[in-house]
Amino acid sequence: MSDIYRQLEDANILFYEYGITAIDSYYDEKPRPIKFLAVQSSLIELAHCFSDLEYPGLPYADASLREEARFLCVENALEDDLGGPWINFRKNPSNGVFYDKNNIYDELRARVIPLPFTKSERSLFDAAIFSTLWESPPQATEAPDLPPTSSVLFQKDLLISILAGPYPASGFEFLKQTGFVAREWPELALLDEVDQSKDFHPEGNGWSHTMQTFSYRKGRDLTLSLALLLHDIGKPESQHSDGKRFHQHAELGARRAVKFLSRLGFDEKTKEDVGFLIRYHMLPAALSTLPMQKIKVLITDARFPALLELFRCDEFSSFKGPARYYEACSVYKTIRHTIQNPYRNADGSKKHTAKRSASHY
Repeated sequence: MSDIYRQLEDANILFYEYGITAIDSYYDEKPRPIKFLAVQSSLIELAHCFSDLEYPGLPYADASLREEARFLCVENALEDDLGGPWINFRKNPSNGVFYDKNNIYDELRARVIPLPFTKSERSLFDAAIFSTLWESPPQATEAPDLPPTSSVLFQKDLLISILAGPYPASGFEFLKQTGFVAREWPELALLDEVDQSKDFHPEGNGWSHTMQTFSYRKGRDLTLSLALLLHDIGKPESQHSDGKRFHQHAELGARRAVKFLSRLGFDEKTKEDVGFLIRYHMLPAALSTLPMQKIKVLITDARFPALLELFRCDEFSSFKGPARYYEACSVYKTIRHTIQNPYRNADGSKKHTAKRSASHY
């Protein structure tokens, strides 16, 4: 049990996981970074429990605890209506028992797509996140109203929760339908206007290609997922040069990605790591042809395995096949192995060491 849960129990505050947190658990999905909890307490009681509690005024939370938990303070944590049938689905973390207030078990078992699409800011948030449970995004018969403005934390929570789902593309497609992406994340919306060569990108334009990369993820690491989402956002402003249609799009994309993440309040390490992955996401394709002095520092960087994973998802989503990825992995392993040899340079050549002269006494 997490420290948050222990602190709530120690304070004798009754609480339940609800909504997407409970449903992820029901489906045995990997828990998302942010937990949504209904707590039977006042804000004052909750503040006594957590000294660093914040009150962001979110439509889905009365209080927040860093990037770990969002709390709804209610009179009855088990019975109160929290915002619709799927939101009302709850789990008691202490004993693992689920509570189905609105009888949705049949839909859950059948994995029927819910339709929590009312005209509210809260509904937009929940519907986008629930969409990530299905490979094909649900079509809203009546799209939720866009809120007049969306706070930084609202957008960041939404982005993190979508990326942590099994099918992030479904959540982003839903937000694109509503107009949210165009209004709040125009860097991503512009990808829909990036036409790509059918020979190299039969999967479609820049947006389609980006969404396709998520289907090749092996895990749901946030840094890698952010890099997948943003790896081509430099293409809309890149120019055709020297036979390259998207000249320097990686460099442009890295700068634009850092600005995007800064606007959403991400920490410096995340921005630096995502920027690194995007800046060099084309490098593995040329690994075998680049001079050793240029790539040794990159090869030994702890982030290089993540860079190879980004390259794999990028290549596979472009239907190019695995050849270039496996070649890059082979070169990487060879160089890493050679670097560990004290008698060899990184390029495999012998090191010239001075011979010791014999001493005569």
